Amino acid sequence: MQNILKNISSFLQSPEWEKLQNSVGRKTWRINDILLIQHRLPLGFNYLYCPRPQTAEEVFFAQVREVARLENSVFLKTDPAHELAILTGYKYKNSSSLQPQKTTVLELQKTKEELLGRMHEKTRYNIRLAEKHGVEVKIFQHPSSSAKSNLFWNFILKTAKRAGFSPHVRSYYDKLFALNSESFSNELFLAEFRGEVLAMALINFYRPVLVATYLHGASVREHKEVMASYLLHWRVIEETKKRGFSFYDFWGMDEKKWPGVTRFKSGFGGEAVVYPPTLDVIYRPWWYKVYSLVKKLKKLK
Repeated sequence: MQNILKNISSFLQSPEWEKLQNSVGRKTWRINDILLIQHRLPLGFNYLYCPRPQTAEEVFFAQVREVARLENSVFLKTDPAHELAILTGYKYKNSSSLQPQKTTVLELQKTKEELLGRMHEKTRYNIRLAEKHGVEVKIFQHPSSSAKSNLFWNFILKTAKRAGFSPHVRSYYDKLFALNSESFSNELFLAEFRGEVLAMALINFYRPVLVATYLHGASVREHKEVMASYLLHWRVIEETKKRGFSFYDFWGMDEKKWPGVTRFKSGFGGEAVVYPPTLDVIYRPWWYKVYSLVKKLKKLK
């Protein structure tokens, strides 16, 4: 599976994303214009994190090692955009990722008819069904008002409980809503049926590379028969295309963890993208073993 975004910088490396990290209390650095983020660990330790770097040469790792020495960092974690060259002089191992390792990406340089034609027939049917039921989709480009953020938070809590995942803290989503510039925005799409909101999607628009990304979504069980989520994402695709963007990234997929979500996203006819394994570059082996053991024990609970 080829990565059709391989030459495109991720919003995770943007100045706006760095600002978000700073706003939640994390130190950041720019090394050869590559974003490096510090995540705290107990006992005064921490690890360094590099999300989706386009390039990572030997000089980059040498400079990161110096930051790690000064900051008492246990290891560097990176979710690479490409396969990394074999590192010499470093102890490292494949590890768990912080970002989705598999996604599906829809190329938008096609007509609406062509996009619909590439979808699974059930997806096309459900889009039309939602239209017949009168589902409406609304866009909020500045969703930081208390009413919209409260609604989104309540939806996230319901979805997290139903799906069995742990959401971010409320303030994190509020900061996402407030993170907007001329080149970067996080916008809220709502699908309504008879005045009742059934599904929501938080979409990142990163104009420098013309990529829109489905960051977070939430829905309720009521009125599942009207297929609101299908029309919601079709309207996102239409809006993204109207703005002149080239790609819509559905973000995380995993057939084992989230089979239903994966089928839903795959039905829109995008191209599957699989990123290389996450890499941990280890600076303090003994403390890294402690960290790994604690992490394993938490998973067993």
